[in-house]
Amino acid sequence: MRANRLMNYTSILQVLGESGCPFCRFMKDFQAGALQKTGTRRIEHLCNFHTWGLAAMQKAPLAAELFLNLLEKESRASPGSPCDICIMLWEEEDRRVREFIACLDQRLVVQWIGSQAVLCSIHGEKLKKCAPLLIASTIETIIERYRKQLADELAKLRDGNKSETANWGLLGHAAEFLASQRGLHN
Repeated sequence: MRANRLMNYTSILQVLGESGCPFCRFMKDFQAGALQKTGTRRIEHLCNFHTWGLAAMQKAPLAAELFLNLLEKESRASPGSPCDICIMLWEEEDRRVREFIACLDQRLVVQWIGSQAVLCSIHGEKLKKCAPLLIASTIETIIERYRKQLADELAKLRDGNKSETANWGLLGHAAEFLASQRGLHN
């Protein structure tokens, strides 16, 4: 993980025109922002992924201060304590799913669903649970269409005798579809 330029999205609608799962894109940006701005938040516990992410993305003096605080508290922390950044991600992801469901009647969303919709399986399932029955069926169709597209492209890659490093983008899309973006779900 390395520091990226943050887009600071404020709505899931802002990422509908981008490639890949819009929820993954939104949440990846939110996660990067959370890691880069941890100096303004009180952090009590971090998971493995977010500890390393903070070390990679935060300014060294701020990371050192945060790690010193964690070192002092670690002996008192419960091993099963939830990661503070994971909690922020869960809450934000829930807000964005609810936002999307509330916008299902907007023209932009209807166009996106009808033409270029791509969802990873995890965010697709979360949307289906909250969506009206007809939209849940459409979401299932979107997930299945993308799964089939990925399966076809992966089969071509497997059978094509290309170099071992060819098509990292396709492999990344397959990983995102199966598990969402790295660090968003454990």
